[in-house]
Amino acid sequence: MIASPEEARLLFGKWQQEASPLRVKLLSSSLIFEAHGTVSSFSAVALELRGEAWQFTIPLADVNISFSDPREIPVAGVRDVEGAKYEFGLALDLPNGDRLALMELKAASQEAETDQDG
Repeated sequence: MIASPEEARLLFGKWQQEASPLRVKLLSSSLIFEAHGTVSSFSAVALELRGEAWQFTIPLADVNISFSDPREIPVAGVRDVEGAKYEFGLALDLPNGDRLALMELKAASQEAETDQDG
């Protein structure tokens, strides 16, 4: 579902205020970056994400934003798996063709993924 910039900013604000843990995945033609992090700041023009040993800023000009809710996935098996891990998500399609996916982790899912990473 397409989301407006205003709707995205509401979700960014919630994630920043609550320090919600996010799964961050940046897909580009030359790299795939995956990590856990949080929204450290945002404005109408940029979104800053941060993890324990990384940070980056994404310009929001001309970005197409899609909202996702794993509970709306039509395939039951996928819906169950994704719904157990994630709350809501946004995909930001950047003008250069890159895609940034942000998925809010559920608390139990974050602990399980941290245990696997450790």
